[in-house]
Amino acid sequence: MARIKTLKDLLNQELGVETFERETATTAGVAATQLMRQNPNRIAFILYNLSANILFINPLTAPSSTRGIRLGPNGGFVSMFYREDFTLTAREWQIIADVAGSAFYLLEILLLKGGD
Repeated sequence: MARIKTLKDLLNQELGVETFERETATTAGVAATQLMRQNPNRIAFILYNLSANILFINPLTAPSSTRGIRLGPNGGFVSMFYREDFTLTAREWQIIADVAGSAFYLLEILLLKGGD
């Protein structure tokens, strides 16, 4: 058994494959846009709303105030992990804000194998 030195070592040993992180810090607008494309190598993600506005996300289709997951202002977040959320973690996700220029931070954990 390999010696574990870091949390990343633990995760890699548990999964039996190398992982890497991808960070995005940008803004959402009042028109729905793609947040993450479908990726079967994404095992987890966490999205933080850094703005004073409301964000909505939804898999596959455009989110709205009546469809999707609401991320409240100033720190609202959503996290997904494949062991709890299954294939929902790997789907394409769309994002929209109630005010243009709404900042967010996204961290994805992906398997390092055959594409990203």
